[in-house]
Amino acid sequence: MAATPAFAAAPSGQVTALWFALGFAAALAAALALASRVLTQRMVPGAAWLPYAGASVALLLAGAWLAGRWPLVGLVLAIAVLAWGLLLVRELLGRMRRLLEERDHARAEASRVKQSSERDPLTGVLNRGAWRGRLEQLASDAREAQPPRPLSVLFFDIDLFKLINDSLGHHVGDECLKAVATTVAAELRGGDILGRMGGEEFAVALPGARRVNAIAVGERIRMAVQQHCQVVGEEVVELTVSIGVAEYLGEAEPLDALVDRADRAMYVAKDSGRNMVVAAEGSFGPN
Repeated sequence: MAATPAFAAAPSGQVTALWFALGFAAALAAALALASRVLTQRMVPGAAWLPYAGASVALLLAGAWLAGRWPLVGLVLAIAVLAWGLLLVRELLGRMRRLLEERDHARAEASRVKQSSERDPLTGVLNRGAWRGRLEQLASDAREAQPPRPLSVLFFDIDLFKLINDSLGHHVGDECLKAVATTVAAELRGGDILGRMGGEEFAVALPGARRVNAIAVGERIRMAVQQHCQVVGEEVVELTVSIGVAEYLGEAEPLDALVDRADRAMYVAKDSGRNMVVAAEGSFGPN
């Protein structure tokens, strides 16, 4: 009751500005409190916003008394608390930006490490384990598709590679492996999976390809290697590859059996004179 005359005598503009600033400061305190519940302590540490929230509540409670007697003093205090809150929000946004950058960097680094661990360090194609993992996923996808999708595998290696290694040296042998990997990769579709099984042996998984399609891809690879890998560096090597083809028989066939059929077909190609494509018997459906 005693405060009413003074409140009435106070300039209305100052009182309005005071209450507006008090409301804004209280809203910021509530927003920071809510953020602390939704986000982690690392994002919104309590030590940063709790003192501000306490000051905002105290100033809000004192607002009626200050508005009635010294509205200008109250307005200055409210603006100061509001500026404090805005600085906290700015700090919070900066912290969130840094944490998001750290997260993105960590994810990129994890992805790089994973990709590095899956790649053959010499040729850059998938290593044996990573290629087998991709093949398992492709086989699962092929079985679950309606209707089931075909899947074929090529196994190939470089003919007379040991002779090249022994006569021209391991450096030339390494360059031959890289040249073959690059040439074969250029002949594949985006979804085909190329991997190095070890030594001079490679494999390709061909999702969606039946036996007859895989034979055509194998012939394309064979001719590309013969055409583009005649000279490696300064050495005339005239590389060729022997290729085995096998089509996945579906749920009835273990993947080890599929891989073994393609591998045996490759050795038949080598034993039959090299530089040729040999297909294993059996297919998932009509070609």
